Amino acid sequence: MRLRTVQLSDGPAPCVRLRDGRLARIDRLLPDAPRDLLALLESERLDALAAVVDGTAAVADDYCVDTEAPVLAPWTRPRKILGIGLNYGAHAGDLGEQAPRSSPASFLKGDHTIVGPGRPIVVPPGIGKVTAEAELGLVIGRTCHQVGVDEALSYVAGVVPVLDQTAESVLMENPRYLTRVKNYPTFFAFGPELITLDEVLAHGPLSDLQVATIHNGAVHRKDTVAGMTFSPAELLSFHSQVMPFYPGDILSTGTPGAVGISPGDVVRCELGDGLAALTNPVR
Repeated sequence: MRLRTVQLSDGPAPCVRLRDGRLARIDRLLPDAPRDLLALLESERLDALAAVVDGTAAVADDYCVDTEAPVLAPWTRPRKILGIGLNYGAHAGDLGEQAPRSSPASFLKGDHTIVGPGRPIVVPPGIGKVTAEAELGLVIGRTCHQVGVDEALSYVAGVVPVLDQTAESVLMENPRYLTRVKNYPTFFAFGPELITLDEVLAHGPLSDLQVATIHNGAVHRKDTVAGMTFSPAELLSFHSQVMPFYPGDILSTGTPGAVGISPGDVVRCELGDGLAALTNPVR
């Protein structure tokens, strides 16, 4: 399934894309469904929604919305956003570092950093170089704590494209400034859709999924998930030994390459060959 939040005349509404391409309101398809994607994840009703979508031959037009309705961030208040640093060797080389080998490097971001698709990424004045980084984001589907690598992905509801921003000039002053450089407003864009893991895997193994950072229409850097030092399952399992993850939490798995951005630029995260894309202008 592909789920998104759109702006309607009566407020934001979570929707699911039907097999015929139409976009249906989840609160019309699923009785008593919350009108919020995060709350839907917390209720652990994705399987029930999938059964309705797969079992319905025809959905009334009044259940559907305009497929061109403005798209918002899928949700804006996850309990946590966990980012991973230097998880591709090539990107570590960009920063003159080596990718960690014994355990992954990570950081937390506040939900104030969230911005939806098409919304501006704002470069704060006076902080020097800022980079944008395309990443694969894992969305947690059920509470996950102290799980093994083999079972980790069973706790993942799906994936989202991510653009994670960094105040790189400040980071180069001192790597201990990591929390600071990652937490300016608009420094975490994600969406437009949550793509459930079964749909992702229908396109091939997760290890074959390509992640690309696109800058002003040109590919800056791309790599596959197989190029990660620590796989998505390893990242989730490792960090679940430290902290619990909850439905709607996002684990952003690292970038194949960061690109410097300036006002007037357009940056894009592409997942796979047409699987998903996120585009944001820079202001």
